Amino acid sequence: MKVRTGAADLLASHGATTRPVTVSFQVTDRCNYDCVHCYQEHVAHDELSIDEVERVLREIADLGVLFLTLMGGEFFMHPHADRILATAHELGFAIKLKTTGHHITDKRADRLAQLRPIQVDLSMYAATAHLHDSVTTQHGSWEKTYAAAQRLVARKIPIQLNAPVMEETAGDLEKLRALARELGAKHTFDPKITGMENQDQSPTGLRLTGESLAEFYRGEQTGIADFLAESYQGFDPTTTDRRPLADAPCRAGKQTININPRGEVWPCNLLPIKCGDLRTQSLADVWRSSAELADLRDLRWADIAECNTCAVRSYCQRCNAMALLEQGELRGPSLEACRHAVAVRDSLRERGLIPESETGLPPTWERIHPDGRHASSNAGKGAIGEKAVRARRLRVI
Repeated sequence: MKVRTGAADLLASHGATTRPVTVSFQVTDRCNYDCVHCYQEHVAHDELSIDEVERVLREIADLGVLFLTLMGGEFFMHPHADRILATAHELGFAIKLKTTGHHITDKRADRLAQLRPIQVDLSMYAATAHLHDSVTTQHGSWEKTYAAAQRLVARKIPIQLNAPVMEETAGDLEKLRALARELGAKHTFDPKITGMENQDQSPTGLRLTGESLAEFYRGEQTGIADFLAESYQGFDPTTTDRRPLADAPCRAGKQTININPRGEVWPCNLLPIKCGDLRTQSLADVWRSSAELADLRDLRWADIAECNTCAVRSYCQRCNAMALLEQGELRGPSLEACRHAVAVRDSLRERGLIPESETGLPPTWERIHPDGRHASSNAGKGAIGEKAVRARRLRVI
């Protein structure tokens, strides 16, 4: 689960929409890995030129944005990746970089040390090399990421190991947490595997089973149980609603936006709603005038069918993108979020942190598959091809 501790999260909590707090800039779709769970399509077509990329960076700076996340695909697959980093640094951004680490040599680590990003996020799927490599489908990828982590830590660059949690990797989380501590790195475990941005739902077959999901949220050795206890400290469901109907379920489009490799503005990198085109519009105009962003900013829990009457809403981390891509409705529930909300609630109840009477179920419960295979026929119509084959392969490697 994601722990909010950074300055961007604190600023976002104030809810101002005069400018984005954070902009994610996905500069390329290219990647040298073919990860079994990945939500992206790695088709590098019609990407912004380096001159266009630098113009967009200046527009982001002119809008008064402080936090910039640079990502891919694999960020360093962009032919001008180092120039992009240097330009972002010159413009004064607080830079977060997302990468596999595959291309971080000693020379590049030295260059990063001069640019001082606030954090480098490394995709690390397991502490066991063979298991990590089975996710990336690249032999030797674990060694590349681990070496990058060591190089960055040696240069006092803050790093975070990001691990999407799949059924076949869940048993390695305790070791991965220990590895992060050994490196002096932060870590996050994200158990919400999503479908692809083209609506191919085959990666959802890698999700934790119902039993494994319950065990994940009970996790004492992985730190998840303690995180939940801290997050819900003092919470009384009989008197408090942690998700008031007047609140927005997500800050995408309100405090954050994403720019894809073709210059399209999306609310976030998972939510493929085109809100503007930076080849024909300025970022300032898109931010202030986009009808799609305005619609998303108006969205409240009260507007979301079934969520607005749900007994477990206080435990929910609903994702707009998952609701749209899997169930086909932006203003409807995400069934996977419902599954997680019940598991979170049950973990808290089992530890005596909420009353024993907290046993209600969401109105969607009869439609929820216990192992997370509940994509609607209205969504997920993408072809089940090589991604599905790779997902099955992970189970037998």
